[in-house]
Amino acid sequence: MQKQFPFFVFTTAILVALILPTLLQDGMFMDGLLYASVSKNLADGISSFWFPHFSKTLHPFFDQQPPLGFGIQALFFKMFGGSMYVERGYSFLTALINAALIAVLWGMIFKNEREIKKLSWLPVLFWITIPVCFWAYSNNVLENTLSVFDLLAVIFIVRFFQTSSFLLIILSGIFIFLASLTKGIQGMFPLIAFLGGWAVNFPFEGGSRRTGSVAHKNISFRETVFYSLLLFLVPFTIYFILLQNNTIFQSLSAYLHNRVLNSIQNVVAVENRFYLIYRLFLELMPMMALSIMIVLLMRKQKKEEVPVPFFKKQILFFLLTGVSASFPLIVTLEQRGFYLVTSFPYFAIAMAAVSAPYVSVLIGKINIQSRLFKIFRLLSFLLLIGSLIFSFLQTGKASRDKDTLHDVHLIGRIVSGGVVVGATPALWRQWSFQEYLIRHYYICLDSRIKRENDYVILESGTAAPDSINIEKVNIPTIRYHLYKVKK
Repeated sequence: MQKQFPFFVFTTAILVALILPTLLQDGMFMDGLLYASVSKNLADGISSFWFPHFSKTLHPFFDQQPPLGFGIQALFFKMFGGSMYVERGYSFLTALINAALIAVLWGMIFKNEREIKKLSWLPVLFWITIPVCFWAYSNNVLENTLSVFDLLAVIFIVRFFQTSSFLLIILSGIFIFLASLTKGIQGMFPLIAFLGGWAVNFPFEGGSRRTGSVAHKNISFRETVFYSLLLFLVPFTIYFILLQNNTIFQSLSAYLHNRVLNSIQNVVAVENRFYLIYRLFLELMPMMALSIMIVLLMRKQKKEEVPVPFFKKQILFFLLTGVSASFPLIVTLEQRGFYLVTSFPYFAIAMAAVSAPYVSVLIGKINIQSRLFKIFRLLSFLLLIGSLIFSFLQTGKASRDKDTLHDVHLIGRIVSGGVVVGATPALWRQWSFQEYLIRHYYICLDSRIKRENDYVILESGTAAPDSINIEKVNIPTIRYHLYKVKK
């Protein structure tokens, strides 16, 4: 383990360096900002769990996602207050949990391969260096929470392959339900994990309770169908029970019609339905290239005294799991790169399984007393310490939207929370500006300027309406200017 420890430190340092500096700065991608706003409103008692709320003038009932992700993050706001670092701490925590679960899953599938099992840092390193992956954990998207539940569901399925305990199917089904209550159908891909196991002849260990013996066999198609149906019945039964409640029925029905069906039928974010598959290839290309390069270089050397194993079943199983988490997303033209985040752990494990035998050979040759190893160990710790120091030096800065944030904070000193401020339709459609106002001060932006508004916000270069008498508030805003309505 002494040989592996510096690699764990190095991987942790990379994770910190890629995520934490951005998280500790103000400014966030609008989806993550939106989810933080909805969660904070829930924590502040402005809404209820089944009927979350964004603004008085936009999504008074936020039916664009199921409520569990907001409910969990709201607990963090309840415990730690309304600081912007709450959602950032939560997002970083989900990254750490995902990394830990990837390592756990790696240890499970290689429980009988002692040296390979020690390389649990390798799939984590592959995973966190995927560009849109570390971007997602820097921006508080729902996929961060969703990935935790799906990983747990897959872990219990893999564990079922190893122990044949039906309790594990129930636990997996519960986490599939939790995933779906976080981001809908997208989170239910582990339902077909048994099909993937059957397709690759994943070894099934059927134990005898009387003798305690374990019989290794391949799962049959009949067993696959039976276990898949049993797994499906768990979330189905939970939803059947919940939907007997009229409040829950109204909430989830609104989500189904206004979000799911609408996005399939009407929302177009990309021109090509296969955009996400192309994007997936681009995101995975560096990881695949590195893995293939390691294999080719080691094979070229031909210095291995013992044949290097090839873990075909494990590789195929996790490739199929990754495909099941990504390819179905092309059913709608509302496609964004970060939707792929839930599939990345499985592709990372698959690619790590390709190169792990060769990495194990390389590490096996390391002399822990050598000068080179001692330098690497020292540099790993220095990189971790440096990443932490650099990250905390970013506090008080803005990673994006600097001028917008400057104006929002000035406006927030004047306008009370809960006030509806008049604005032009064009300004109302600037979603990030509206979200910053809600997240930091719960100032609601109206889509029109009305006489009953106490305040009006106008963007630079926008003329004030003649029908309303307004006076500019004397604060040094840059782009968005606050006006008091004279009545």
